[in-house]
Amino acid sequence: MRNYDEAILRSRRIDPAAPFAPLQQGLRIALYDAYAARAFYTKMVEAFGPRAPFADLAKSEEKHTATLSTLARRFGVPLPLDPFPLETALAPDWRANCERAVAGEIGRVRLYESLLTGIAEPQVRRTFQRLQASALERHLPMLQRAVTDALRQEALHARQGVAPEQAYIQHGLFADFLEKTFAVLGSQHHAIGVVGPLLRNTRPAMIAGLVAGGAGVLFVKDKRKRNQQEKEG
Repeated sequence: MRNYDEAILRSRRIDPAAPFAPLQQGLRIALYDAYAARAFYTKMVEAFGPRAPFADLAKSEEKHTATLSTLARRFGVPLPLDPFPLETALAPDWRANCERAVAGEIGRVRLYESLLTGIAEPQVRRTFQRLQASALERHLPMLQRAVTDALRQEALHARQGVAPEQAYIQHGLFADFLEKTFAVLGSQHHAIGVVGPLLRNTRPAMIAGLVAGGAGVLFVKDKRKRNQQEKEG
């Protein structure tokens, strides 16, 4: 089953010649777009786990969908059908999806700018402006940072001969934290001096093991020292 105004929803533009009021068109277009964003961010969490920023973005779009649905009902606007859980597909690698999300949020900012030109109702305008600000000031910066982090991580792996699509395999919480840290430090030559080449050419998972092992050795040494002190005391 398709929406009766599917062409308008897909065009993402209010049609002055359509037999539906601009307010109705605008609310349904905005809600349709929120459906699409929610489906995409939810599938990212399903595919890659609750990694930042998509876990937070999925929750945010769920709230936006609820807000717009409540507003539509208040003005007697029927809710559009949501085809996106079945339609939405992801790219195979993390960075491509992050870049797609950046483009989506930029498009969302422009969408609300366009809808606001055709909507006069103050309550609807305030809601659209709030959602536009959320896309511009919160979602977009989060996703831009994710793209930057992904590029650094791919560069780190490329120096080890690892293909980009393999750069996001998770090795455990601690190793993944170190991997991200090394990706950032490895790009800052001035900040780490002669240590840079070592970090850039050492697998973070291996260093994680060395760090964990070193911590274990220090713990044992400290314990032995305390036992010796107790004996001497």
